[in-house]
Amino acid sequence: MPDSQDSNAAPGARTPLAEACMKLLYERFPHVQALALKRCEQQDSFRELCDEYWACTEVLARLERPGAEQELRCEYGALRLRLEGELLRYIAEQSFRAGSAKP
Repeated sequence: MPDSQDSNAAPGARTPLAEACMKLLYERFPHVQALALKRCEQQDSFRELCDEYWACTEVLARLERPGAEQELRCEYGALRLRLEGELLRYIAEQSFRAGSAKP
């Protein structure tokens, strides 16, 4: 769910949405800060995954308000967990590949 204004940015450019996504990743996964930043700057697919994670987290925050539908909140919570798993798996795979390429 990337923001349409960010799609016109140059590859690797740090947009306000990218900054918000990185801040969220830093808060949630402090142990992978450097790796996440590197992937976000270099790979569009990782950046898009981060954007989806940020958007999901924003919706989930709105659903935490009183009166929000519990079923929908559960669905978004599950989606966010799946996105977190994908982000961590992506970082781990890319880190492994980078480590394998070194002598």
